[in-house]
Amino acid sequence: MPSESEFHLFTSLRYDPILLTSEENSQPWLNYVSPSPFYMLAYHRDRMLEAAQHFDFHTVAEKLQSGESLHEELSKEVKEYIEKGGQDEAMKLRILFDKDGNMTVEFMPLPPVPLTTLYPPSLSPPNPASQRHPANTSTNAQPDSTVSLSSNDSSSLSKPDPPEWVFRLDTAATPSTPFTLLKTTYRDFYDQSRNRALPNNPQGQAYTEVLLYNEVSELTEGTMTSLYLFRGGRWVTPPVGVPVGEFNSSTLKTSGDGNKDADEGELRKPFAGRWGHSVRSAKVGAGGQRGTSRRWALKKGFCMEEPVSVDTVTVGEGVWVSNGVRGFGFGRVVE
Repeated sequence: MPSESEFHLFTSLRYDPILLTSEENSQPWLNYVSPSPFYMLAYHRDRMLEAAQHFDFHTVAEKLQSGESLHEELSKEVKEYIEKGGQDEAMKLRILFDKDGNMTVEFMPLPPVPLTTLYPPSLSPPNPASQRHPANTSTNAQPDSTVSLSSNDSSSLSKPDPPEWVFRLDTAATPSTPFTLLKTTYRDFYDQSRNRALPNNPQGQAYTEVLLYNEVSELTEGTMTSLYLFRGGRWVTPPVGVPVGEFNSSTLKTSGDGNKDADEGELRKPFAGRWGHSVRSAKVGAGGQRGTSRRWALKKGFCMEEPVSVDTVTVGEGVWVSNGVRGFGFGRVVE
């Protein structure tokens, strides 16, 4: 297994011919070429660039300066894969860089999904229940397009079309480090979490996830997804943080380095429109990955950043998840 001293930078993204028909995927902040079969390529490039800057992969950082060149290189890799007998279909592309700047692309076929899975119109679960919410006692009320909730209750949210995800809260904390914030092949802590807490799901293990939390019992992410929970009448996602300095319970509880101008997700060389603003912007944040689909959900106003205590997670509540390969999914927490 890769160690903290020997690792590659990487990202996994979706290649899908259906994305060529997506107006949203063609937006200039998501792709360098329009239309594009790559899912949010610009956000993947930004995340890899940030990791390269932090870990001093200087050659990689230089190589990633041109998003157009990255698009061309990936298109070439896909073309060669198809010419060697691969199908032009939905695929997971695992893009790896070593410290010398050498890029490797691994391909894995994916099941097809509708565009609404990749770019949902909102985070309100589809197909709302026909029955009124128990809190609505009006006999004349008609079912709304979303479910109205009070307090932190999301157990009454209706589920979208199957498959539905199954989630379980981890049984131990995952300490926050730069490796929990930035995507590298050093991922032992994710494997450990899945080994100790992964639930079962009749729909398949691909639709199972463990909800991770940090040293101060705040949710951070899933082992392969970003998280969205319904709190205070809105969907929230745990804040991430700045991948510099010391990561421990003290920095999580205090104002970090005290820099009032520090912003969540700060780069050494910032670029416009990064990751959204955290309610704890001067702090490290919860400590999870800077997800590409999470960034899109924040930009669309589907959610807000807010710390989520593990004490508020209840069995049966509905949770959204997302990542840069499979898009968005909905499920429920189990014991």
